[in-house]
Amino acid sequence: MMKNKFLIAILAVLTLGFASCTDFLEQTSDSEYTSDVVFSTPAYTNSAIMGIYSVMTLDEMYSSRMALMYSENSDIEIVGADRNSFNQQGNRGISNYTATPSWSGHLDRTWKALYKAIERANLAIAEIPQSAAYTNEDTKKAMQNYYGEALTLRALFYFELVRHWGDVPFKLDPTLSDGSNFYPAVADRDEILEYMIEDLATAAEIMDWGTTPERMSKGFALGLQARMALWRGGYSIRNKEGFPTERGDNHEYYYQIARDATAKVINEGPHKLNTNYVDVFKKLCALDLDLSSYENLFEVAMGLSRSSEVGYSIGVRFRTNTKYGYGNNANVVSTTPYYFYQFDQADLRRDVSVACYEYRPDDKNVPKETFVSNPFFWTIAKYDQRWMSEEFKNINLPATSKIGSGINWVMMRYSDILLMFAEAENELNGPTQAAKDAMKAVRSRAFAEADQAVKVEAYVNNLGSKEEFFNAIVNERMFEFGGEGIRKYDLIRWNLLGAKIEKQREGFRSMINEGTLTNELGQEITIPQAIFVKYNDDEETINENEVNFYEDKGNDIISGYADPIGWMTGFSDTNKDIYLETVEKFSSGLDAEVPNRHLFPIYQEIVTQSNGTIQNSYNF
Repeated sequence: MMKNKFLIAILAVLTLGFASCTDFLEQTSDSEYTSDVVFSTPAYTNSAIMGIYSVMTLDEMYSSRMALMYSENSDIEIVGADRNSFNQQGNRGISNYTATPSWSGHLDRTWKALYKAIERANLAIAEIPQSAAYTNEDTKKAMQNYYGEALTLRALFYFELVRHWGDVPFKLDPTLSDGSNFYPAVADRDEILEYMIEDLATAAEIMDWGTTPERMSKGFALGLQARMALWRGGYSIRNKEGFPTERGDNHEYYYQIARDATAKVINEGPHKLNTNYVDVFKKLCALDLDLSSYENLFEVAMGLSRSSEVGYSIGVRFRTNTKYGYGNNANVVSTTPYYFYQFDQADLRRDVSVACYEYRPDDKNVPKETFVSNPFFWTIAKYDQRWMSEEFKNINLPATSKIGSGINWVMMRYSDILLMFAEAENELNGPTQAAKDAMKAVRSRAFAEADQAVKVEAYVNNLGSKEEFFNAIVNERMFEFGGEGIRKYDLIRWNLLGAKIEKQREGFRSMINEGTLTNELGQEITIPQAIFVKYNDDEETINENEVNFYEDKGNDIISGYADPIGWMTGFSDTNKDIYLETVEKFSSGLDAEVPNRHLFPIYQEIVTQSNGTIQNSYNF
């Protein structure tokens, strides 16, 4: 009885959190002395697995930093900053690639949390197959799923370490009490990825398709395997003389893995696209799990008022108002008109992805959408307080400080499966019909019925070469996943990060100086010198169909519209100088002495504590 009481206390610690640990590698398990009991039944094992998931809800993980800050900057998403704050210690400097090993309280906390989660996963992976419940016919299937979850969780955490830091310490066994494996050696990232890709094959083989996107299942294990295989076959800066950016060897082998894994999800899984793109995000904000289309393969489960800055640090900007309550700081993650103008005008994803307005009280204290003229303060429209649950609104209305939105962080959607399949199939076999069909499936819900023939069928069918299809994939993933923490990593593995950011800078120069832009679709856009806004009948929301985004109407007052707002060539000379300087500062760390230094430095204290097993590289 005493042992069981102790076990219950241990599982509570596993599920609710952990104490901070000075040395990231001295991650002893909270339950190492009772592991024979912890993994003896499915119920106890489930609690231990939930203890791994619980780490993911920390601010330094997917509640905030890993999801919303470390995934910036790209050519479509930027951290909220200006020409004076772009390199400040914290999320601004990290996102702009200017972090240094001396910065504490940021990257070091994420590093330690990842290894804490890996330690918990290592224990489960070591112990579950040893349990009698793993071979008992009545409990075998449940225990196999838990084992698959542990493998998939560990693979995800090592993937995060690799794509943020490169070569890192590689530890596959639980920490021993004698300290003999406190300081594992740093392993080459390709070795880590190869091992985890094999683990994911094992996990997918024994897991089922699941019943909720808040738990990892077969579909996500296969999707993560594909994502990691594409990374293994892609480009990254390497810890070699001169720090070159190189592609992983034998890349076609890994593209084949990605192709086969995604094909299995497409052909055998329960996942499909929600027919309405905006509905994906409305359900997400309302904390309404989509168990019909099951488009989201995995969401990190958050808790209302306890975790998640989705809707606070990313999403439509809300100033404190009488209708929805406490405001947010949604320009932590921003986007720009440059991204807005990349979309085809008929693409229904544009206005779901980009908010050109913020919601604030007007001069009569009436809350309404207000156009934002600062081109670096536009936001991601996929996360909106107006879509959130009544429970959230009731809490937020009297609030005087921020509360956890509880909005889950989506790790992967089915559209990603389709586009990874299309990309891998094209790389291996050229733009086959199967690759084209996958792209058409994603594009078809982005356009109205009247536009299908031209914007979907003809557009995709006319992609006649591997290069043309690849470029279309690069664009399609930009249109589909804005504000979802994907674009930066895509550009890295394609070796396009620096080039696309420089193209963004060129685009801003052209918009401000010339009033024109040639977007990624090759469309010539006329940028007006003034924006005219018209409201819908509710006098609260902007009628975006009536805004002259693509037509120069001059700058005189027009009946029925609000007063003109100076735009691009119509900015004052002072603002032009500010904005042109700002766009040069964003992501400027990539222009350092070591080109394309997208990886993070390791916190110096961690290097010091490692007894020589860890060193910073890349001229940090």
